[in-house]
Amino acid sequence: MTRSIKAFATVLFLAYASHQSAQSQALDAIPRPLVSQPKLAMQAVDVARGHWKAGRIAQALKAIEAALLDEPQDLSLRFMRGSLLYESSRFEESIKQFSELAEQFPELAEIHNNLAGLYAREGKLDLARLSLERALQAQPAYALAWENLASVLARQSVQALQRAGDHSKDAERRRIDSKIKIARELTERILKP
Repeated sequence: MTRSIKAFATVLFLAYASHQSAQSQALDAIPRPLVSQPKLAMQAVDVARGHWKAGRIAQALKAIEAALLDEPQDLSLRFMRGSLLYESSRFEESIKQFSELAEQFPELAEIHNNLAGLYAREGKLDLARLSLERALQAQPAYALAWENLASVLARQSVQALQRAGDHSKDAERRRIDSKIKIARELTERILKP
């Protein structure tokens, strides 16, 4: 009888140990929160905003990058970093930052809108249009994205007319040139704040 009690206790112990291991693995599979210390991240964003408003972009970027060492996955810190990189004329780094955010957070229209602005600045109008379309899929009532899409489409229409002019004969060229003039005027009006 003692032997059967020991055997039963051993089975219970093994079953318990197995359960603990399975529970530990299940907990490890749960994604960690993006921010473990949101208060610290928001404080860093506030400090950076203060520097930015005072025209101290380099100090604002330093504050954000220091906070990112502790909170590398924080959305607000990463978004602010992308914006500050843009303000620092570090456009390729800003594109990389916003591209990573757009991939991780496709539902956030502001990220796609900012990325579109960067692409448009670089003359990559097809990518800008695609980013704006993604912004509008995420948030159909996003007025700024609609406005920016109109600007990109206007610029693309000028490019298309210029290509048409490059492939036209003299008689067609005059007609296309007048359309280019009208499209440019419209684009300038659209782009004015």
